Amino acid sequence: MRVLRIALFLALPQTADAQVFKLREPRMRDQWVFGLSGFGGLPVGDFKQHEDGGGGMELTVGFQPFRRQPLVVRGNAAFLLYGRYNRDGTRDVCDIFGNNCQTQTVWYNSRYHNMSVFQIGPEFMATDGKWRPFAFALAGMTHFSSWANYGDPNSSGSSTGLYSSHNFSSAYGAGVRMVKQAFGRESGFEMALRFTRNPRSTYLTDRGVFRRSDGSYDIAPETSAANVLGIHLGVWLGPFINWNER
Repeated sequence: MRVLRIALFLALPQTADAQVFKLREPRMRDQWVFGLSGFGGLPVGDFKQHEDGGGGMELTVGFQPFRRQPLVVRGNAAFLLYGRYNRDGTRDVCDIFGNNCQTQTVWYNSRYHNMSVFQIGPEFMATDGKWRPFAFALAGMTHFSSWANYGDPNSSGSSTGLYSSHNFSSAYGAGVRMVKQAFGRESGFEMALRFTRNPRSTYLTDRGVFRRSDGSYDIAPETSAANVLGIHLGVWLGPFINWNER
């Protein structure tokens, strides 16, 4: 009996050690980071003469090539609705009892002007602390598109593409993240300013759209720089951190 007790005593620390000190192996997927933000876009320079600004969304996907280091290879996809005209006809449609009313569009008369940005480049970020500054520089393409909706919503011909173009663009930005410190994947909120530079763009504004009586459109695009200052507020999902890496 005493021999059995000694054997159990010697075996328990080994089992406990195996349970307590077994470390999770680092994985490549730990180093992916993600972000989603909404932003207000303010036209700057020549673009300000033609537009007042608008709002949009931005999706960020990044990869940290060196674990627990500041460098991130960052890719962005963003859209900004910089111009809008809406004179759609609507009415309330209710059931036979006059309840459950819903507002439905019965006639289209609207136009939309959108800027989409796709860019990639380096980001440098702080990797520790609750408040973490970051900065980035990106390059890629901006795509402008404008379309109009006119007529019966049930008609397949009610939507018309008006104009599209694309050009080289770059972006520079900085901000700060408020990060929840915990083991596992980090997360938090971020605030940032981003300057998107379109040195020479051809785009359409609503002042350059003229509808003829037969339903067709005449357009007069603008050509200028189309720079935008974005004010961003969003959420961030950072790398996965093992407890022994703190």
